[in-house]
Amino acid sequence: MRVVQLLVVLSACVHCAWAEMDVKALVEESVRNYERDWKAAANDWSCIQTDVSRSGGKQETDVSEVVPLVGTPYDRLLKKDGQPLSPAAQRKEERKYQHVSRERAEESPEERAARLRKYENERAFIHDIPRAYSFRLEGEESVNGRPAWVIAMTPRAGFEPSTTHGGMLSHIEGRLWIDKQDVQWAKAESHVMDPISMGWILARIDQGTRFTLEQTRVAEGLWMPSRVTVEGAALVMMVHEKPIHEEVTWSGYHRQIGNPIIDSE
Repeated sequence: MRVVQLLVVLSACVHCAWAEMDVKALVEESVRNYERDWKAAANDWSCIQTDVSRSGGKQETDVSEVVPLVGTPYDRLLKKDGQPLSPAAQRKEERKYQHVSRERAEESPEERAARLRKYENERAFIHDIPRAYSFRLEGEESVNGRPAWVIAMTPRAGFEPSTTHGGMLSHIEGRLWIDKQDVQWAKAESHVMDPISMGWILARIDQGTRFTLEQTRVAEGLWMPSRVTVEGAALVMMVHEKPIHEEVTWSGYHRQIGNPIIDSE
């Protein structure tokens, strides 16, 4: 009986500690860390990106080298449909890279600021996450051998987005696994609760579509994406129902030497 009572008291203490923990503040810190690392990747980290998509019984695999180029990343295609590029295709890719390099080296301060702003706006919606959701701490789990908090995310009624794509958060719920030591996103899972409008070309992402994100620690306190998957369907131009089965992985992260680092703040 004394053992049972001890376990009850211990459990109550643990739940009390979780209740006292400011989960929203934890998420806010993780968002700031994600933003910092995302900017570091755009400025001075290179990697290999492998994009595998499946549709209609066919699979396509493209491999690229992602390199930072004056403040935003540039994808240099290495393999198409799983096959190395021909010498002619390699030369074409090299000409494209040199052309973009010259363009970015010669752009005016206003043009550079506009390019950086456009790139940042594509992911600015993450700043809406702390306001878009109610958070519930569910416990902790090990992710790749490291302890992480598990946090459930439920859309909040009445949320008003402050960013261009922030409105889509009202249609998505999920979970975050936040590394306890670094306060970084070790993993995230989400699914679409109801259709999301994405513009006139890709008109709608259907209900039930699922997304996963996994990240890896590449340096002290620095995390980068290692895997993203999307499973679901989209309605294209309000006519064609297109299944989405895509997996993107990143590997071989290393610092790029000699790339100018642009501070966009």
